[in-house]
Amino acid sequence: MPKTQLALLIPVLSFFSLPVLAQDAEEERPYDASVALGYVGTSGNTEITTLNTELLLTYREDDWTHNVEFRSLNSRENGVGKAERYVVRDKSDYRLMDEDKYLYVQGSFTDDRFSGFDYQAVISAGYGQYFIRNDIHTLEGFAGIGYRQNDEKGVGTEGEVVLTLGEEYDWAISETSSLTQDLTFEIGDKRTITTFAIGLESNILERISTRIAFEFRNTSDVPPGVEKNDTETSISLVYTF
Repeated sequence: MPKTQLALLIPVLSFFSLPVLAQDAEEERPYDASVALGYVGTSGNTEITTLNTELLLTYREDDWTHNVEFRSLNSRENGVGKAERYVVRDKSDYRLMDEDKYLYVQGSFTDDRFSGFDYQAVISAGYGQYFIRNDIHTLEGFAGIGYRQNDEKGVGTEGEVVLTLGEEYDWAISETSSLTQDLTFEIGDKRTITTFAIGLESNILERISTRIAFEFRNTSDVPPGVEKNDTETSISLVYTF
């Protein structure tokens, strides 16, 4: 099976398994899930279509918390592809005796058709800690070590050991709106990848919300003809399961 198809299969299987996780209404659900869809289309002198999707699943079982994420972006201008990216990521946390501290394993697969790479895959493990955790604010940080494999077009595959550093912050602004922000560094001998993301979500009708998000990604060393910086701004509708 091709790498991209295998990567896309992981979140699909996760979401089809949701009915199995269902419990009685009086019991606390072991999972949270959402799907987001954003679309922009223009016509006239220039025809541009952009579609972005996101699937999120958090599943809790005993001392484990599994966070699965799938994201895709497709953009075409006058019938010519301008952007095409698929990302699958999973982070599984194991709670220690101190509930604010945990160990984790994390893996990600990125297929960005316009990045100069056929794919980039990372697996890492490490330690994390919540510095703030209440009904309004949540702040956590984590650090680990792992391995990244880069498949550069026309060059081949290379691997490198990476140090992973990151933080995540959530702010429940009100009963109907929240802000999320995260920053990660994957520091390797050949290249460092920095990602910053921030999003504002507001509920508009029961399980439906709107999300405004911005993401900045920097790769310190890229193939010739490719920009080091990528940004993505999106407005999406979100349905929460």
